[in-house]
Amino acid sequence: MGALPAVLDEVPADSTTPDRLQTILEINRSAYDHLAPTYRASALERQVNAKEWLIRRIPPATGTRPRTALDIGCADGTHARVLSTLGFTVTGVDFSPAMIAAARELNADPTLVAPPRLLHGEFLSGDYTDERGTPVRLDDELFDVVLATAFVHLFPPESDEEAMSRVLAHVAPGGTALVTTTVAADGRRGLEDKAAADGVTALRWRNHYALEMFLGIVRLSVLDAWGTRASVRPWILPDRVDPAKRWVDVVIQRPD
Repeated sequence: MGALPAVLDEVPADSTTPDRLQTILEINRSAYDHLAPTYRASALERQVNAKEWLIRRIPPATGTRPRTALDIGCADGTHARVLSTLGFTVTGVDFSPAMIAAARELNADPTLVAPPRLLHGEFLSGDYTDERGTPVRLDDELFDVVLATAFVHLFPPESDEEAMSRVLAHVAPGGTALVTTTVAADGRRGLEDKAAADGVTALRWRNHYALEMFLGIVRLSVLDAWGTRASVRPWILPDRVDPAKRWVDVVIQRPD
């Protein structure tokens, strides 16, 4: 992992070329492959916390038709499984082979009446494979709820607005997107270590947004994806482990 910054230095910091994006994606993929066992070990505890959180943020069901959800950057599938227990038909996607393998292992839980569909692939390209290796694309699929937790901040600044717009493009009319990130007094970005509870660390790209910067990205992406304004509601809350860290949950409601 220590040689990765030198690899990134080969592509200029102000570059908007696919080479720089691909380099950052590879760094992040390697990081989350490395962290997958740690995620897997803490899955059950995080699932309980996730259920409490999602119930507070996602609007209650209306009507009688089945509701659908997309979990983008689903990692070990914790949120996807919670959404399934809440009655959603769920699709989860992640670009880390180790993370999606952990999610599929945990998907074998016999208490899941309708386990999530889990796809491996890179979100911006839209190329996925299912557990049988069959190619899948989600280009035209719309969902009642689209979840992107700690996701958009993993893309470099020249790509994060595109990522946000593509997140919102999957929201059905009348549906809801829930996106999260941390907020900082001053925006900063670059390579940094992500530490896990057991001391495992992995180097990955990370944007730390000032609140108004992130909300600006959200609002511009709403116009790009939907061609109209929409309700954008932020909640700021402390991290469960590090009270000095603040998260922002942004609930975006697409008009009917």
